[in-house]
Amino acid sequence: MSGTEPRPHRPAITVFTPGDARKLSTWSNVPYLFTRALERYGYQVVHVDIGQDKPLRAVYDLAIATMRALRLTRNSHNYFRSRLHRWITERRIARALQRHPHNENLFITFSFSAHRFGRPYALFCDMTYAKSIGYFNDRAPDRTELRTIRHEEENLRHAKLVISLFPELAEELRAEHGDRVKYYGNVVNIEEPEVDTRQLLRKGEDGIELVFIGKAHYRQGLKLLLEAMPLLNEGRAKPVTLHVIGHTRLQMMGPVPEHVEFHGYLDKGDPVERQRYYDILRRAYLFVNPNVKWGAFSASLEAMFLYTPVVLFPYPEFTRTFGDDGEVGHFLRQEDPAELADAIRGLIDDRGSWLRKAAHAHEVVKDFTWDRYVARYLADLGLPTG
Repeated sequence: MSGTEPRPHRPAITVFTPGDARKLSTWSNVPYLFTRALERYGYQVVHVDIGQDKPLRAVYDLAIATMRALRLTRNSHNYFRSRLHRWITERRIARALQRHPHNENLFITFSFSAHRFGRPYALFCDMTYAKSIGYFNDRAPDRTELRTIRHEEENLRHAKLVISLFPELAEELRAEHGDRVKYYGNVVNIEEPEVDTRQLLRKGEDGIELVFIGKAHYRQGLKLLLEAMPLLNEGRAKPVTLHVIGHTRLQMMGPVPEHVEFHGYLDKGDPVERQRYYDILRRAYLFVNPNVKWGAFSASLEAMFLYTPVVLFPYPEFTRTFGDDGEVGHFLRQEDPAELADAIRGLIDDRGSWLRKAAHAHEVVKDFTWDRYVARYLADLGLPTG
């Protein structure tokens, strides 16, 4: 299209997010990067925060935690899934729909929608509540959880478009909801990537650094890695250093081996902390997250983009995306500190193998851009990108 031709009409898009989509810290940067890409295509984005009221959440979740401690409940229910939060949130949604009656509507969650208000909408998320309970907890939902699951199923049933971030879930949803369910590949959550290939492929020449990224729900894998560190460093003249992002030293509640640096949570919305985060990733020789069922998918993609092979368990969504041949790193087979230490040592000692895997890791994710991803979303809505 030449600069003299009229630009195709672009309707505004109302984006409903559990949290402020204008902040990088919200849900692994996903809403921020999604909406920024929409703006680059010339769309006006109306941001609607349907996040939780913090004081109410604190009181409600404390009561739930007390009930769990007393063994009165064992489910995963919390304030976000409560009737009170739903009542408050649906009123926020109603006000936004009333103020912007002609906008496209996108919900970056499966938990809420515009169905009750008779307005068309699209849904975008990573995992349904039912899938999360079945996969991570390996059990059927109880009566309280089923109430939330039924709400999600209703939202999915009436959406004009459902976008799943992962291929296996997309396949399951497509079996139930048909071709309205889309999988566009995945995305690397780096807004302004700076890639110096030559420099990144020299990692390890001045010392080997590993990185673990993950908050409390990844702690079991971190404990395994900490157990492996003394085995890995045994007899090494220059010890391997581990950087832990997402935990502090105090949170570990136990002994920690030498050569481990804790950085706590690093907020990408803070320029200093964002710089530290990417400095660590650029230096990291390997990304290691040995949790059996999930290995910090988004963070692993960022590492791969920066030529960092991964050491993970072969959980299904990762292998469906990248294959199960281990060409982007090494797949673990059992929760054993010695096996983990051997896997890391193998990639340290075999520089040729590391170089091949580092280059392949970058190659398979380099086209996972938000502009490409959002272009497919717009195309499925029949909206212009040019």
